[in-house]
Amino acid sequence: MEFPILHDPGSIELVLGTVYKTDPPKLVDHDYLITLGFKREVDEGLIKLLLFLGLIDENGQPSILWEKSRDPEQAPMLLGMAVRAAYGSLFKRFPNAYQEDGSVLMEFFRVETGDSDTNIAYMILTFKVLCDLADLTEVEHEVESPKPVKKAAAVKKPDVSTIKREPAETMKPAAPQKRDAGPVIRISINIDLDDRSDPDLRSLAMKLLRKQLELQEPDRQ
Repeated sequence: MEFPILHDPGSIELVLGTVYKTDPPKLVDHDYLITLGFKREVDEGLIKLLLFLGLIDENGQPSILWEKSRDPEQAPMLLGMAVRAAYGSLFKRFPNAYQEDGSVLMEFFRVETGDSDTNIAYMILTFKVLCDLADLTEVEHEVESPKPVKKAAAVKKPDVSTIKREPAETMKPAAPQKRDAGPVIRISINIDLDDRSDPDLRSLAMKLLRKQLELQEPDRQ
């Protein structure tokens, strides 16, 4: 399976910010990216990312998800749903994939794609940035909220009154955190490396960080 690779993770938040704040264009293509200031060759991956998430179709036309995502209260949750659907095989294997460390994700993407370790590292960065921007916790509550307990038959049983019940408040999903809609350029590298991590993964992460700092431009025109 082909997963998106963004060499400039900061551009992900910028393009999604555009989705949230603008009317859907008639067509999302190279020329449209240029009007937004994405003029570099590495920015072409943003179109593939929007397609992967279901924000545009194969013809480059915005989907209903784009329109719905313009609601700032719903956007993080909708992105969370899109991320879970797009990375379906990953979440099927690891239900809380966004909490897994880099070595686990590295092995998964390596087996699934057979791609180079460098590209896989960028796949992980792309996934981690999306998870950071999305409200995956809200989605998780919707999926895993307990089903209503059926009333027991009218049969007398001993000590039923002693059963402790959880307050209703504890079952309410946490409200999505409000996010700053401002166009902030940010590099999010959350591979969770520690002293026990794969040395090759640690080396790749450091190389990618140095490369990202070299790629960053002080201002976007």
